[in-house]
Amino acid sequence: MELLEKGRGWIIWLENIIFFSFLIISAFYYYYSTKRVLHLKEKAFNDEKLNAENYCVSVIIPARNEEKNLSKLLPLLLDQSVRPYEIIIVDDNSTDNTSVVASSFPNVCVVKLTTEPPKGWIGKSWAIWNGYLNSHGDYLLFLDADVEPSNVFIESLVKIHKKYGGLLSIWPYQRLEKFYEHFTLPFNLMIVYASNNLGFPNKKPSGAFGPVIFTSKKDYQLIGGHEAIKDSVLEDIKLGRLYSEHGLNVSNFLGNHTVKFRMYPLGLKQLFEGFSKNMSSGAITGGWFSFILAILWMFGIYSSMTSIFTFGGILRYFVTSIVLYIMAKPTGEYTFYDALLYPMYYAFFLIVFFNSLYLTIFKKEVYWKGRKIDVQ
Repeated sequence: MELLEKGRGWIIWLENIIFFSFLIISAFYYYYSTKRVLHLKEKAFNDEKLNAENYCVSVIIPARNEEKNLSKLLPLLLDQSVRPYEIIIVDDNSTDNTSVVASSFPNVCVVKLTTEPPKGWIGKSWAIWNGYLNSHGDYLLFLDADVEPSNVFIESLVKIHKKYGGLLSIWPYQRLEKFYEHFTLPFNLMIVYASNNLGFPNKKPSGAFGPVIFTSKKDYQLIGGHEAIKDSVLEDIKLGRLYSEHGLNVSNFLGNHTVKFRMYPLGLKQLFEGFSKNMSSGAITGGWFSFILAILWMFGIYSSMTSIFTFGGILRYFVTSIVLYIMAKPTGEYTFYDALLYPMYYAFFLIVFFNSLYLTIFKKEVYWKGRKIDVQ
């Protein structure tokens, strides 16, 4: 009996250590992220006059079955304070009216790919590469079709690039319209805080965020472009690393209200497939120290779900909810109700993670937008 009591005491002690580690890591994650919110950077440049004629920005959008998203995105791009030099839509063998919708807008060039990517190429990288080959601007802006930029979006990117150079990437603010989209909360927090893209634990980011990437064409050509990472499922991370390896700066920001998106608007199945395709592959991309911190952070979250019927357990549950709410607010339209429901969201997170492990390690293939992608 005494041995059981000692064992229980050790378990409680270990739970407390893990939980306090979670609080400390959360504080560091959040502190460093506040330095990387895009609207704060805008204010630093709000009095600066920008000669738009000096910045010929080619916007390149890989699009596979994106007719609905393009009908929303293209008017926003044509209403920018700094107008893009050209907008290139790469129709990646779509089966819907992607090309028709894109062609209905003025000053939009459509590059139509009618075959599957060549052997060794991943679809998105192949589409972006073809967009680059047809571009004429001095600056390249790679956009996912589901982003929703404000009218000062391109102007903000250009001004920030003047200061930092190299590669800029943005993680857009998550818009939520349907209940299932709230299940993105743990994924969003992992991508934003635990990916080592915002300056913690290492100042040098592990890669870039994929939805929005801005660079000069000169630098893009120097690192070899997407041709150098043509077979990578994690093309955004690999691209950022290439810039770092060539001695170029990589700067990542949170989009806040400057650029938003709905990550997976077509349903829970799309969300499940989308995160399953690269979740386990990206687990250690930030390095081992970053990975260990992330694991310890996650253990803290899951440990807060134990002993929920004790006073200490209830206290940990509510403290965890408050911490997750504070951390979630800069990333999307999450409410405190979402924070209170975190056990359900993190249970779903585990299901997706183990499915991703199964697909990556055992089947060595994932599916996305009707395509089978081999995972090496």
